[in-house]
Amino acid sequence: MNDSLATLSSPAIPPEVFEFAAKKAVSRYLNAVIDLARQAFPSSAVRVSVGQDAEDEMHRYIAFDVEAGGQTTDELLAGQQIWSTGISRVCPSRYAVYFVLGWQ
Repeated sequence: MNDSLATLSSPAIPPEVFEFAAKKAVSRYLNAVIDLARQAFPSSAVRVSVGQDAEDEMHRYIAFDVEAGGQTTDELLAGQQIWSTGISRVCPSRYAVYFVLGWQ
């Protein structure tokens, strides 16, 4: 593989993400969802954090913020498609609501 195409390392996971995942019973899916984000956006940095919905303060989730700078529209759409079709394969839908993809 060409070194310029090598994937970036896995993101650092803050302790609060692990705590939130345990509280919502999604810990067992966390690594698979991280892998999915890396597959969807292999050349982008991914930041993982606990996020909060802007309209519903009670809804919190694990946010996967992908560095979108330098990505073409086609690359972003392809990554979004991989994420959208893959999330149901790695996590049951009742738990998938706790994993949210975003672009920075």
